[in-house]
Amino acid sequence: MKKIYKILFILTRGLSFFSLPYLRQVRTLAYSKYFNAKNLYVGESVVIVPSHYHKKSYIKIGENVSIGSFTLIDYSGSLIIGNNTTISEGVKIYTHTHKLDNLDIRKSKIIRNKLEIGDYVWIGANAIILPSVSKIGKGAVIGAGSVVTKDVGNYEIVAGNPAKKISQRERSGE
Repeated sequence: MKKIYKILFILTRGLSFFSLPYLRQVRTLAYSKYFNAKNLYVGESVVIVPSHYHKKSYIKIGENVSIGSFTLIDYSGSLIIGNNTTISEGVKIYTHTHKLDNLDIRKSKIIRNKLEIGDYVWIGANAIILPSVSKIGKGAVIGAGSVVTKDVGNYEIVAGNPAKKISQRERSGE
């Protein structure tokens, strides 16, 4: 059965055809089963892929996760997304970069970085998470359009380019 979900996952990722109302449900089911994630919502034209495959690369998606339309998630360096997390439209998450010691970038060494996104995180529209980030803490908020270049602490609100702490969240509703 896992092979069927993998085939559905491969066929449905990023294709606008699967944004039609009933086919959107097929895509969301395929993603949910393939990633073993409960109550996963996946918007249209979402791409979840290891850009540079590595046998140790993995992704784990928690429960009640929402991934907005036109989002790109690269898990070449591995990725964990916590429970009750919202990734808004157009977000880009990268977990790899290239060493810059070779003029031909295609021949340069790939550097992978594991990223852990905590529970109750909200990543605003069009934010970019760069591979230098290892952790986005529980309850953190990333402002829309922000470029995150370093770790974000629990309950921090960050915004800007590069993203900087602008506030701290209150801890309610846990």
